[in-house]
Amino acid sequence: MTASHPAVLQTIHADGRELRLQYMTPAEAPALLAFARSLRPHDLLFLPTDISSPEGIDELVEGLGTGRIGVILALDGDQVVGFSSVVRSATSWMRHIAEISVIVSEPMRHHGFGRELTEEAFRIAEDLGVTRMLAQMTLDQQSGIDMLRGLGFTPIAILHDHVIDADERTYDLLLMHQDVARFADTLRRLDADAAPKA
Repeated sequence: MTASHPAVLQTIHADGRELRLQYMTPAEAPALLAFARSLRPHDLLFLPTDISSPEGIDELVEGLGTGRIGVILALDGDQVVGFSSVVRSATSWMRHIAEISVIVSEPMRHHGFGRELTEEAFRIAEDLGVTRMLAQMTLDQQSGIDMLRGLGFTPIAILHDHVIDADERTYDLLLMHQDVARFADTLRRLDADAAPKA
């Protein structure tokens, strides 16, 4: 993989479109910023970095350079329509833990490729030496919660009124986690359950 020719991890067909999943490089920073600004503010509440601001994008790109952050983009042509990120903790005694975030544009939701972005994020986690993935989202983001629970994430805490938005509304925050080593086993079990029975 090079900065000018990022590796295409896989191609997905959804809603009549051909989407590419690939590693983010600094060249895609403007496209990611445009994607973030197309989303509802509530969709961005749980992200560790505010990617709707140039400063947040710069922080993300810096993390890519240091190897603390990995990002997978879903691209429709040159347009970002989804992404997953893995942000490893900067605290030395939590360096085995990373936070996963997955967002898909509203028109492209419910096509199953949020799961594909999540699977690729776990490959990043392995590369970063992460052993546990942490996810957090507000309790009203039910489709995301259902997807992660279906992929073996388990709830560990609910923090009351832990999130506040720009309008001063507060939300409960759900914390979930999944061991990286167990994720492949979870996928194999899910695939086996989905396979036609002889």
